[in-house]
Amino acid sequence: MKRTLAVILTALMLLWGVVSLAENTPSVTTIDAAVYLDYAAGIQAGVYRWILSEDGTYYTLAAVDENGEPITAQESAINVGANNEERGQGGFPGGGMSDAGQPMGGAGGNGFGRGGMMGGMMGGSGGTVYQGVYMNANITNLSNQTMLIYVPAAYLTADAEGNVTGVNHDAVVGQYTADTAPIVYLNECGGWRSSSPRSVDTSYIAEGFVYVTAGARSRDAVDENGLHTGKAPTQVVDLKSGVIALRANTDILPGNKDRIISVGTSGGGQMSSIFGASGNMPEYYPYLYEAGALGVTRNEDGTYSSQYPDNIFAAQAYCPIADIEDADLAYAWWWVDLADQGGTYRGSMTDFERRLQELEAEAFIPYLNSLNLTDAEGNALTLTGLRSGSYYDAILANVSAALNAMAASGEVDPASDYAGADWLIQKEDGTWQVTDMAGFMVGTGLVSQRNKAIPGFDPMDKSAENDAFGAADQDTVHFSRSVARILSDHYDELSALDGFNAEQVQAYISDALTGDSADSIATQANLLNATEIMLGTEGYKAVDPAEYWRIRSGTADQHTSFGIGFNIGLAAQSMGRDVN
Repeated sequence: MKRTLAVILTALMLLWGVVSLAENTPSVTTIDAAVYLDYAAGIQAGVYRWILSEDGTYYTLAAVDENGEPITAQESAINVGANNEERGQGGFPGGGMSDAGQPMGGAGGNGFGRGGMMGGMMGGSGGTVYQGVYMNANITNLSNQTMLIYVPAAYLTADAEGNVTGVNHDAVVGQYTADTAPIVYLNECGGWRSSSPRSVDTSYIAEGFVYVTAGARSRDAVDENGLHTGKAPTQVVDLKSGVIALRANTDILPGNKDRIISVGTSGGGQMSSIFGASGNMPEYYPYLYEAGALGVTRNEDGTYSSQYPDNIFAAQAYCPIADIEDADLAYAWWWVDLADQGGTYRGSMTDFERRLQELEAEAFIPYLNSLNLTDAEGNALTLTGLRSGSYYDAILANVSAALNAMAASGEVDPASDYAGADWLIQKEDGTWQVTDMAGFMVGTGLVSQRNKAIPGFDPMDKSAENDAFGAADQDTVHFSRSVARILSDHYDELSALDGFNAEQVQAYISDALTGDSADSIATQANLLNATEIMLGTEGYKAVDPAEYWRIRSGTADQHTSFGIGFNIGLAAQSMGRDVN
């Protein structure tokens, strides 16, 4: 049944409440969960509708206006990288409703262009999509708190007028039915920026998957007053809210809710990894409650409960920055012996940066060893020096395996492409072994592709992911305690070097280590550290992590150290998870 504009506005005045908050707290509009998070009720109320694609192969659950016409939104251009150079475009800052009280169209967070994951990674531009359905009830940034749900057409039944009437449980598409189809759950938080719903990847539809593109507020999300609404861990909280909504609406949504597969790249890979690590952890319930996630309640004793699980079946992470607090240590360790061979950011490095990189790289050794990582056979993986130890050998073995796979497929011919290389040997069985990482980086030309300064994730000028942490009224803060400790412990030595900026260094130490907000910032970073949550090294321990992990990090990707993606795989493996 469709509602008239007048009826909608009258109802919304009763159902919505604008929360009056303190000056430094973002403005929030609360919508009626009984209508907007119960998708069957939303369809009955005329705010949502299943829309059949032009080719008749899939349906989209989308928002409609008072006339029942789908509302459109504009995709934003791709922003893959969380780095010093790729800034991309900001997310959609608005928090208002349309005159009809429906979700408005508008640019969302960064993400991939049409044609799916890999097509988008090549740099597609934004297109037009429908406006999605709500994921949680307390709205600060409309386009980042909705998701688009795409379903193979065969999984739904329709009447003679084309209106969807129910789920077809007998239909088969590929290997799946409406009840067994896995759900691919894509986030577009590349660059740690906000995600908004994207166009469908029809290859998944053809295989019988349900495909969801989810919004999430992140570091570029602000309200109309300029306050930050996407501070950590809001990113993963919004993604969890979407999964909760999928499970709460099983009656009308095809797909196996026990087979939800998260997908993301770079910053989105980080969200996918933390999403996979943090299933059903009660530490996130207060944040879910604040966001208005369905079924999350506050108990009389001050604890929180959730009616629906938020864990996922599998985490697929491309180039995940799974440990951003210590990512600068890992990056320095990766590059430390390349400074005189072209491995500098923008072609130069001050004396201060050079020494800081050395200290960060050296600090990575005890940090790595403190994780107590092991290989598949349970053997300890450690570093005994910058370029020695079983961990370093395991990294080389992993790179060698990838090189051999490429050689077997004909993508590369090591004998001719790297003839005479002193970092590569061919073994008696004909396979290849990389023996030196610096030689590999120089010999393949990857040394010239560095795209981060020292430090890079938490840089001295706060120009990277620094706006992801701190309070809503703080634009940027430093968050890397590991770097702050180095700056504090070696202050006298570093202060004598060219390039040292006392004001920046002191601010760094205060924000991340000694200031009044340092502990709360550390909590934010820890709640988004998939590696340490899996290993239980910083006070948080995984409860119900994803059963399956697929991680893809290439040495040609200079956005982060290869070791960061390697470590999250080892951490998942240590919990008995299936890791590819």
